[in-house]
Amino acid sequence: MKLIRSITVSLLMLMFTVTPVSAKKKKDYPHAEIKVEYDYHSKFMRGDEEVIEKNIPFILLANSTQSKFYCPTTEFKDSLLSTPSGKAKEREMFNAAALAYSQNRDRSAMDGVVYRTHIYVIKDGVNAVSTVYDVAGLGEYGYYSEPFSELEWSIVEDSTKTVLGYECMKATAGYHGREWSVWFAPEIPVQDGPWKFCGLPGLILEAAEPSGQHHFIATGIETSDKEIAPIYNVEKYDKMDRREMLKGYRNSQENGIAIFKARTGYDLGVKDAPVTEETRKYDFLETDYH
Repeated sequence: MKLIRSITVSLLMLMFTVTPVSAKKKKDYPHAEIKVEYDYHSKFMRGDEEVIEKNIPFILLANSTQSKFYCPTTEFKDSLLSTPSGKAKEREMFNAAALAYSQNRDRSAMDGVVYRTHIYVIKDGVNAVSTVYDVAGLGEYGYYSEPFSELEWSIVEDSTKTVLGYECMKATAGYHGREWSVWFAPEIPVQDGPWKFCGLPGLILEAAEPSGQHHFIATGIETSDKEIAPIYNVEKYDKMDRREMLKGYRNSQENGIAIFKARTGYDLGVKDAPVTEETRKYDFLETDYH
C-alpha cells in the first residue's frame, strides 16, 4: 500500500506542476465572460454484457459571440502532447498510473492519464456555426462544421425547474436522431450551453434525452476572463463528414481489435465482443449515422 500511495502522490505532483508551453499561447485570443462547469453522465456497454456509467467534467467558456466546450483533462493531455518535453512528462505520468493500476486494479488510477473523451465544440455566434473536433476511428481524428439552424427549439410554456438556484424554462428539440429536453435560465443572457446546444434566450443548464444514456447538468457558474484559445495539435484533424466520422468511430469500437491486427499484423490474443441487439441500444449523442 505504501508503494501505491507513493506512486499516486508522485502522479498528482506531476499533474499539477507541469506547465504546458505551446506556440499558440504567444498570440492574444478572445476572452470569456462566463465559465460554466458541466457534468456529462453517459452509459455505454463494455464488451457484450456490462453496462458502464461514467461522469466526465466539461467546461464552457463563452462570451457574447463565441464559445469553447471541452473537457479540461483532455485539453491538459493534448497540451502535453504538443511539445517534446510535454510528451516526456505525459509518458512519465502514464507509466506511474499504469504501475498504480497494476498494484490495485483500480481503474480510477488511469483517469487522469487516458482520454475519457476527445471532443471539442467551438461555436461562432457571428456566423452561427458550430465546429466539432473529435475522434473518427482508431487513431483517426476529424472535424466538421454545421449551422446553428439545425437546432429548432420549441419552448414549453409553464414548465420550469430550478438548477443551481436559477429558475429555468424548458425547451425541446429533435436533433440528429434523438429527442432532447433542455432547461435554460433567462436570467443569464448567454445563448449557449453544453455540447452543441445553443440558440435559446438564456444559458442552458441541463439537457437530457429519454433513454437515460446521455445527460448534461451544470455544476458551477462564474464570471471569467479566461482566454478562449484554439485547440492543441489542430493539424491532426482532417475535415470530414459528420456521419462518416460517427460511422468510423462506431466501427473502431466494435471491431477495434480486428482493425489493430489488420494494420499492424500483431495478434493480441483476444477477439472483439460480439455485436448484439442489446449493445446496439447504447449509442452516441447522435444516432442518425446508421
